[in-house]
Amino acid sequence: MKNQYKVNGYNITTDAQFQNKRYGVTPELEKMFERLYVAIQDKNNKRIIGELTQLIVQYPTVPILKNYLSVAYNVQGKKEKAIEVNQWILVEHPGYLFGLINRANYFIDKKEFNKVPQIIGEAMEIKALYPDRDLFHLSEITSFYKLTIRYYAAIENLELAENRFEILHEISPDHHDTEEAESFLFQLRMKSVAARIEEERIQKISTIAMKLTPKLQTRVAPTFNHPEIQDLYHFGIAISHEKLKGIIALTRVSLVEDLEKILEDAVERYNYFDGLGWQEETHSFVLHALFLLKELNAAESLPKIISFLKYDDELVEFWLGDHITVTLWQCFYGLGFNNTAILKDFLLQPGVNTYCKSAISEAFCQMVLHHSEKRDELLTVFSEVFTVFSRASLEDNLIDSDFLGLAINEVLDCNLYELLPVIKVLYEKGYVSIGIVGDYDKVEKEFARPSKRNKKYAIDNIFELYNNVLSTWSGYREEEPIPNFNTPQPIAAAADKIGRNEPCPCGSGKKYKKCCLQNLI
Repeated sequence: MKNQYKVNGYNITTDAQFQNKRYGVTPELEKMFERLYVAIQDKNNKRIIGELTQLIVQYPTVPILKNYLSVAYNVQGKKEKAIEVNQWILVEHPGYLFGLINRANYFIDKKEFNKVPQIIGEAMEIKALYPDRDLFHLSEITSFYKLTIRYYAAIENLELAENRFEILHEISPDHHDTEEAESFLFQLRMKSVAARIEEERIQKISTIAMKLTPKLQTRVAPTFNHPEIQDLYHFGIAISHEKLKGIIALTRVSLVEDLEKILEDAVERYNYFDGLGWQEETHSFVLHALFLLKELNAAESLPKIISFLKYDDELVEFWLGDHITVTLWQCFYGLGFNNTAILKDFLLQPGVNTYCKSAISEAFCQMVLHHSEKRDELLTVFSEVFTVFSRASLEDNLIDSDFLGLAINEVLDCNLYELLPVIKVLYEKGYVSIGIVGDYDKVEKEFARPSKRNKKYAIDNIFELYNNVLSTWSGYREEEPIPNFNTPQPIAAAADKIGRNEPCPCGSGKKYKKCCLQNLI
């Protein structure tokens, strides 16, 4: 038999003649199948019922024709007739797999789940259903696994549903049955995620901001040493490189003073700019200031930057947005490379934004990955930070379970396995967000396979960084059309499904790379 391979203790073939020989399909009938398959999907084709009935009279031993008739009735909304024909199949062809699958799907539709194992076996294994067979056609295998996945999803047994899907995906990852089977898992996965998010929300430990936006605000713009600074208030990330080069070429001391003054202005006129409503061109000056200070290697400005980032989440996230979780680390990498002690002290400040701290831990990780000679220094830094957290109490306003989850992810990326003992203490105290990094056992296993994690990122200059944002971020680049995953209806009866490209209802709102959604599958 050609096109045959072995999996799970039995053989699978893709040879169409295998099914034809089993069911007595003649060459003449085989030529009709493709046309018939298309015809039964057309709900307006009223002639197909009569044509199939005549063919069944002519070929009474071929169950495929009766199955086509059942599908045609189902497509045309004649559910009772479809069920009646399928019962006819099971009487005349009791071992016909697709008849069994259709019957099992009927009971799933009726929510009579207890009857499904009576039809396809308690083991839910095709070999157990047909112990005398060692060879199956691929369509039989994919249809059977799709049914078992739908059944386990219906009874909300996500573990067994995922187990069967993993096998199906390994056998035929691109088959339309595999895609539809995954759609059955979608709602259950989302329900599981929603439950996990709610549980984590209850268990989450957050800090309370210590440095609030000043109530006394101004509407008066600052006076800068260099008039060119005004361009930063009128251009977004698409600002021309020539303008940036012109600003970088200004006298360094007075330029750094102006850039630091921008950070002060963002605080003192926050209410003013907030009232204007966010506009890319007029509200990007804080980002420009940070990245220009990084480009100038103005490490002396770190205290001013850190002071700005200590403000409450509302202010910091207003000015930095997604840059907090995507690009801010590059500033800390450049300015903090020889100033890790200042950054470490920031991590130990109470009431600081989770993702500003995470940007520092990411910068530390990249320092290790780009400069192996920094490993011992950063190992000590992380050890001191984790130790302080492990000894802190909730009253200290320091424990931030999301930050610790993200930071542990970073030490995994740079393989600081020596930190496992203190990480274990953090888990034992319940200080780590499981949804971000997993439980302690998972972390321990991840450290055992460092080669699987390749998280070394490029270090960009300001021009490369802006170009990357413009070319890769949604909202800047022209969106590509969403691919169409629609596939023809399979022969076995199908249930309603959520399309793979429909919006995720999880509602986490997280856009950063360690979003808990990465653990869905």
